[in-house]
Amino acid sequence: MAPQFPHRSESHQLEETSVRYVRNALPRGWTCEKPEHDYGVDLRVDIFEDGTATGLELLFQLKASADSAKGETEVVRLKTSTYNHLWSKLQVVMLVKYIEHTNEAYWLLLKDIDIPATDQKTFTVHIPKANRLSTINWQDIQGYVRGITSTKLASVQRHPVASRT
Repeated sequence: MAPQFPHRSESHQLEETSVRYVRNALPRGWTCEKPEHDYGVDLRVDIFEDGTATGLELLFQLKASADSAKGETEVVRLKTSTYNHLWSKLQVVMLVKYIEHTNEAYWLLLKDIDIPATDQKTFTVHIPKANRLSTINWQDIQGYVRGITSTKLASVQRHPVASRT
């Protein structure tokens, strides 16, 4: 009898493929890391300009499937608790669904998702297939992230750091 070894599930392989796809779609100068603990944030991206850190971050919630949905949208089931957690983040969040069969991913900013009813455990999000990650304008996304980050920071009262003398 042959020895038995652990089996790597299709879902784990598909998840890793989706992460690779998103990493490869990002601008060359941006950094991308997978948080050790995943509570809805699958990837954290630091945005750089001309090799210089900006302090801007973009968070990703990734979903993946082998085949594409019929119609003009990709369908994602999202937990309301995950949505609430992501909405509470200071950073901009992007929902991405990767389709293995077509090797394409589709995106939607969290701000463009309808707010779920508070009594729902899960809800459905429709991502337009026109929002292909392969053709995204990252400069537009960076501009949006900059605007939202500036607005959120401006609403926080700043306290000067005491100098040590």
